[in-house]
Amino acid sequence: MTNFFGATGMPHPYELLYVANDNVPYWSFVGAGKSPAPAGTIPKGGHVYLQRPPDNLGTHQSAYMEGVGRIIVRLGDFRLP
Repeated sequence: MTNFFGATGMPHPYELLYVANDNVPYWSFVGAGKSPAPAGTIPKGGHVYLQRPPDNLGTHQSAYMEGVGRIIVRLGDFRLP
C-alpha cells in the first residue's frame, strides 16, 4: 500500500504502531461515529495503527488494522510496542 507521501506502508495518517494490552473490542464506522455494538476483537498483542498518540480528547479513536481497514478503538487498550 502507498501512503499520502508515496511511501509504502500504512495509509496516511495511520502511522503510529500500537499493541493491544489484552483481547479488546473494535467498532466499525457508521456515518461519522461508531457502530453501537463491537464489530470484532483484537487479540492480545495484536497491532493497530493510530493517527495520533492516545490523549484526553475523547474515549475512542480512529485506527487502521491490516486485513480489516479503518476501525474505532477505545483509548487505554493499547501500548507502544
